[in-house]
Amino acid sequence: MIGMALGVTALVLSLGIMRGFESVVTSKIIGFDTHIRIEKLFESGFNLSDQKIAEISRIKGVEQIFRIRKAEVMLKANGITEGALLEVMPEEALSQLYSVSSNYRGGETDQPGLIIGLALAEQLQIELSDPLLIYDLGSLVDQKGFPSIARTEVKAIYESGMVDYDKSYLYCSLETMDLLFQKEDVTDNFGILLSDLSITNEVMGKIDEILPYSHLSISWRDRHQTLFNWMKTQQLPIFVIFSLIMVVAVVNIASSLILIIMEKRSEIGTLRALGTSRKRIRRIFAMEGLMIGLIGTALGFVLSIILTWLQSTFGIISLPSDVYFMDKVTIEIAFDDVAIISGIVILLAILSSLIPAMHASRVKPAEALRNE
Repeated sequence: MIGMALGVTALVLSLGIMRGFESVVTSKIIGFDTHIRIEKLFESGFNLSDQKIAEISRIKGVEQIFRIRKAEVMLKANGITEGALLEVMPEEALSQLYSVSSNYRGGETDQPGLIIGLALAEQLQIELSDPLLIYDLGSLVDQKGFPSIARTEVKAIYESGMVDYDKSYLYCSLETMDLLFQKEDVTDNFGILLSDLSITNEVMGKIDEILPYSHLSISWRDRHQTLFNWMKTQQLPIFVIFSLIMVVAVVNIASSLILIIMEKRSEIGTLRALGTSRKRIRRIFAMEGLMIGLIGTALGFVLSIILTWLQSTFGIISLPSDVYFMDKVTIEIAFDDVAIISGIVILLAILSSLIPAMHASRVKPAEALRNE
């Protein structure tokens, strides 16, 4: 029972950790990005008409569609220079990026200026309202090798917990961008926010029917496909490795029952001599295997819940946030996982008891009693 309980605990926690990691990363990625983006295939100008924008906005599930500008920039402050990607969108859209907007550290967010990550601010050694220079590297092509330079300040600092993103992304409103570089007519892509993420593919299909040639819709998951592929790649070996613990537990059940049969040969022989049927003998040992599986599974789930509560409450296992996008291990135990694991474990427990049960039913009363 202890072996079965430890196996169930390891399997439940491993699946819970994988689910928790994917859930946290997915939530933070969504909070950094729009749900759907409309981009162009070729650098031939973004010619999405107002009529098509209106058609897209009328699609069921589309809450907001807005223009986005992007710029590769270089920031300079205190003699330190750092590169970053600037994303420009309306204020109401910025407020929907909760990985950014919900993690502001002070600042007047309604004032013109840049919203930068804490990691980038620490690299530049700047704080709120500090001045800095911003260079638009994309203007090197337009202005014969001389970038557009503007002076601005830090209006807000955010800390999402994803250090790589905090170092790389900064934001500002369209009005601020107009003040800095006067690019009112430039649009790099369109962002779309949905009321329900589960309808993303359905909405994308309708959008693609509206879009002209050379334009396409890309979901938030497609834009970060490499990260999600990496998470899927690591899930299979982890699941297989921890499943081996269950195999060991099942073998232990079978070996334990065989040892019991060897010890109880005389009792089995007595039962057979008194008229107990082979079917009833098989049922006795099958029920014993079932009870081991049930009690071991129950103990395993109780232990999993206790360990999950301790981790979520006290954060016993911490992680470097610059590597794992979170500062502690997050465990999410799903009902589907519990149901599947319970069914498989109990079934394996019953199957592991079948061979010993069949062996017990074949004990001959005369031989068992004579040997005794």
